[in-house]
Amino acid sequence: VMDVLNCFNQNQYNCKTWLLDCLNQYPHHFKMKTKDSIDIAILGGWYGLMAKLVSDNFTLKPIRNIYSYDFDHYAIKFGRMFFPNINFVEEDVKDLKISDKSFSIVINTSCEHMEQHIIDQMIAGSPENTMFVLQSNDYTEIQQHVNCVPDLNTFVKQYDEQLKNTIAYEKDMGKYTRFMIIGVKK
Repeated sequence: VMDVLNCFNQNQYNCKTWLLDCLNQYPHHFKMKTKDSIDIAILGGWYGLMAKLVSDNFTLKPIRNIYSYDFDHYAIKFGRMFFPNINFVEEDVKDLKISDKSFSIVINTSCEHMEQHIIDQMIAGSPENTMFVLQSNDYTEIQQHVNCVPDLNTFVKQYDEQLKNTIAYEKDMGKYTRFMIIGVKK
């Protein structure tokens, strides 16, 4: 029950709406931007809140399909009840082959929960000009946070070799700072 409540807490909501505000202002070209509609993937999608917010509030292009990936069977099960119009996929992101998909945008608000090499492999395996929206934080007090960064500069440097047209942001959340990068694969 606490896990579900945490998914919908005010900080989670604020970080996700902040992401959308920034994403909707992204000025650079990305894969399929000239198409009528695009596909979007949410990695570590949990109960689907990010996918629902993107589905309702993304303004750059019409969305053809949005997919929320998570390895947690119960998160997927409850997510389908909360948001039946979202395509939930029970799959660990380390097993996801982005090169086989038609995603124009990949959103990962859970970088602190994933080992860096998994994120790097995902970007490396994606088609050129795929847009990535990545979030992490400096909140090391949580055991599941295996990939925190101390500051925005460190977060940006992790992706310098892989992404271009990068815009970086940070948001003070009180107990921690949230970091975000939006860029496209080189």
